[in-house]
Amino acid sequence: MKQLEEQDSRRLFVNRVFGPENVCPTQFKEISDEILKKCGGLPLAIITIASLLASHEPRTLREWECIKNSLGSKFATKPTLEEMRGILNLSYMHLPVRLRPCFLYLGMYPEDSDIMRSELVWQWIAEGLVCSSHGVDLEDVAISYFNELIDKSLIQPGITTTCGEVVSCRVHDMLLDLILSKSTEDNFISVAYNCEDMARLHSCEHKVRRLSLQSSAGGGKSKALATSMSQIRSCCAWFADFKYTPPLSQFKYLRVLLFEFPYRKGIVDLTAIGHLFLLRYLKVYAIYSEILLPAEIQGLVHLETLELVSLSIQDIPSDITRLANLFHLRLPEGAVLPKGIQNMNSLRTLHCSGMAESSLEDIKGLSKLTNLKELDIGICVRVDECSTLEDVDALVSSIGMLRDLKILVLVLDCDSDDLDYLLDQLKHGPNSPLYTLHDPPPCLEVLDLEKCNLNRVPRWIGELRCLQILSLHLLQLPSSDVRVLGELPSLVEADFLGLYVSQDMVIFSTGLFPVLENVKFWSNEQDVTAYLSFEAGAMPKLQSLILGFSWKEWMGASPVGMECLPCLQEIEVHLQESRNVESADVDDVLADVESAFKSTASVHPRHPSVKVMKY
Repeated sequence: MKQLEEQDSRRLFVNRVFGPENVCPTQFKEISDEILKKCGGLPLAIITIASLLASHEPRTLREWECIKNSLGSKFATKPTLEEMRGILNLSYMHLPVRLRPCFLYLGMYPEDSDIMRSELVWQWIAEGLVCSSHGVDLEDVAISYFNELIDKSLIQPGITTTCGEVVSCRVHDMLLDLILSKSTEDNFISVAYNCEDMARLHSCEHKVRRLSLQSSAGGGKSKALATSMSQIRSCCAWFADFKYTPPLSQFKYLRVLLFEFPYRKGIVDLTAIGHLFLLRYLKVYAIYSEILLPAEIQGLVHLETLELVSLSIQDIPSDITRLANLFHLRLPEGAVLPKGIQNMNSLRTLHCSGMAESSLEDIKGLSKLTNLKELDIGICVRVDECSTLEDVDALVSSIGMLRDLKILVLVLDCDSDDLDYLLDQLKHGPNSPLYTLHDPPPCLEVLDLEKCNLNRVPRWIGELRCLQILSLHLLQLPSSDVRVLGELPSLVEADFLGLYVSQDMVIFSTGLFPVLENVKFWSNEQDVTAYLSFEAGAMPKLQSLILGFSWKEWMGASPVGMECLPCLQEIEVHLQESRNVESADVDDVLADVESAFKSTASVHPRHPSVKVMKY
């Protein structure tokens, strides 16, 4: 057993340092063994040191000797918490100077947080922790910092797209301890978990630079802001409940403000933020609370990010369109497009779900936001009203003007026949009564039409040569539509939802979907598995197949030709369970489904895993 553990440790170490295809060079074997012994078999220690060694190019024995000698002599025989901290500290000390403050900034988040990359890099930029030269975009530089920390195993990857892009991260408990320890030494971050911590910070002689309020730290109201708190640059608060909002008007140097009150009902008073001249990042997540904003916010001339997540909010200040440096805007549920949005041409990200009440002029104004990279927008369509028909045509036309758009999420509540017709306007045609002048955005990488009930696939989707991720809600999927989608050269993930496929087989022919890795077929109407057929050479890189349907519609067979999918690794089947039905009936069908799919998997060359569950 010990020998196997040692082999696993060596394999992990070599893969991290030299890559999965490589072996340890002869001149490094002896010192590798010595370093492994000093890691005591602990995976976190092995990964951390291996990542540190891998980052040194070119590799020299002298550098490895220095790192080995830094590990101490007791760790291999008696690994202690202090020795483990020594290894982690060594990795931190070898970090490039530019990455250290970004790494320490992760201490603003509570333990076990799933931290979104976009949120983190926007905060780094707002704090001035990211430097760029030669005109390189700051956000691209910040993302490279994030990826470096992932590569060095100082943060753990969280959510990863099918294209291999890490979009969230987590911090190991021991690394978080190191971060907080370093932050205390350098007066980088101050964390308060309760009222006693707040009192200690109020009385401390050092000025608090960055304040993270967690749990019940805001439980009691302070009469006045202590001198030690007057120069806070970042304030992040995570409360299950709280009794007051910190005295924002006194945080005159504040650059980053983040509030998360996921369960609280009440009022989040932000009326004082209008005086925070240096504020660059503001996010409030308070679904069940009402957010109060000041009547004017045009004084926030440096504001770059504004995210408001709430079901209840007063009107958005009308002068928001004067914020010339605003890059990322997420409006709360029900908020309409700001009047004069065409003036906000600095925007790169826009989320707005309440377009139904927006004016035609402002919908047309979207076409001026030519720097947009991400658009998530929704509108309730009433095609029997001429004005609403104009609104949709204006929206479609505006989208066609956004040539740099990479992510598009549309929520259009409309009859499926009308919606097919309206979305077709994105591809101009001489016979169209709503003639538009622009093709779909050519750089689209993600297209989400999951909340749009479509009879068929819009033909212009076949022109999206950069499209990687696609979600569609389709009533039918005829062979002609399969071919349109199957010829997309970059499509890696596809979700087909709401299907009702009639009695015709949906055949995935040879050569279609050349790089697709994950696909989902989901129907609440019937058993889609009975109508899917895969020919040899179709979906040659497919790894994951997810199927969902009503258990009542099970027709007793798995899709035809699954054994022809050469890279298939996993199959998931989700059975919709109806209410007021004996669970024994559902369980019997579930057992039959599992047996049928496992039988198919058993003859597949890769023997993919099979998981069958109720939902």
